[in-house]
Amino acid sequence: MTHAIAAREHVGATAHVSHAHELLTTRIRLENPAIVVILRGCARVQWGGQEHVLESGRAIAIAAQHTFDAFKTPCNKTGVYEAQWLTCDGTVTAQYSEGPVKGTRIGDVHALKSGGTSFLKAFAHAREGILRQTDIPTEVARIRMTELLTWLDHDGAYFGHSQRPALATQVRRRIADELSTAWTAPLMAESLGLSEATLRRRLSAERTSFHELLIDVRMSKALTLLQVTDLSVTLISLEIGYSSPSRFTARFRQKFGYGPSDVRRAA
Repeated sequence: MTHAIAAREHVGATAHVSHAHELLTTRIRLENPAIVVILRGCARVQWGGQEHVLESGRAIAIAAQHTFDAFKTPCNKTGVYEAQWLTCDGTVTAQYSEGPVKGTRIGDVHALKSGGTSFLKAFAHAREGILRQTDIPTEVARIRMTELLTWLDHDGAYFGHSQRPALATQVRRRIADELSTAWTAPLMAESLGLSEATLRRRLSAERTSFHELLIDVRMSKALTLLQVTDLSVTLISLEIGYSSPSRFTARFRQKFGYGPSDVRRAA
């Protein structure tokens, strides 16, 4: 089966993940809020000293810009771990959060308590709205995504939306939108209408740096591409802005503790 990430502007993105062996992915950071449904196997999600263990059929909602680790274990019967994830476009979550929400804003991770058949159907419909772009209008796809967010709210949680994102968030999003660009601090400062000195000073105040953000966004995207696409390591390195696959491999290993080929062997 060919693997790929499907994305739809103003709606969201989705993909299917599968592994035949245990795999630990560390320091994962998502640019947009996401909902993940475990189809087979088990996922242990850890962050800030907290942990959620998710068995088959369970779902989890993860806030944007939140960092976590995930240990994925295949199902004992089938020997396969499978999950589907779906990210929500910021315009959809912003519109929903401005309405009469009932739940608590998700600051990090929310494991759904109820889930069930109705929620899973809403999740499938939302994914279908992203996958079937030729025969499902964008507004219908957005309504399906809103329905999924309503089920999440019914479970006691919703994705918030920041009107004034931190500078680090703005930088991350700019990099993520143009990953193949040869980003430098001066170029990023210019794109944001800032001086380079101001960019560095404000990022330092947020306890980060342009270099750290650039590496983090690129490696997080690379990890996703390795898991849910059939692209070669060479093509992935080019996709995220590295002209040298060996340099990409070294940076990836430094970030996660294992090489890109190790991810593919676990798939």
